[in-house]
Amino acid sequence: MERPPIGTIVVPVDGSEFSDYATAYAVRIAALFPGVVLFVHVIDEQLIEQLAGFEAEQDRMRIRDRLLQEGQAALRRCAHVAEAEHLTHEEIVVEGDPCSVICEVAANRTAGLIVMGKIGRRGARRILVGSLTRRVIESSETPVLVVTRLPVP
Repeated sequence: MERPPIGTIVVPVDGSEFSDYATAYAVRIAALFPGVVLFVHVIDEQLIEQLAGFEAEQDRMRIRDRLLQEGQAALRRCAHVAEAEHLTHEEIVVEGDPCSVICEVAANRTAGLIVMGKIGRRGARRILVGSLTRRVIESSETPVLVVTRLPVP
């Protein structure tokens, strides 16, 4: 029996351990169901403002550039995982509010699934579900799979 396509699987990527877990799960799901894996890194505008404080515009640009470079490196790691499985994938970087961006990208791409880690880089280990993950679960019209660990081989 042929498996139905999920379509696009959106994977928010921030370079954290749980983001890597989500990538591994998304790749395994995409290997079973036809579709595209869309890795999304969001440059958080609010984080730039917090880090820059009242610094000069040049400092904001340096912070943004550093966050962009970190995001691109994380996206490259995810792309290698997808390429190893010969999966169709894309990587995008968007600036804005992470929850809004993730939900909008999923809606605009008519994604069948969002796969994300339970805690991101900004989350504290003591929190069961990170605030961004919780906000996406509450806001998204797309089903959300929350990943807590690496998939079993």
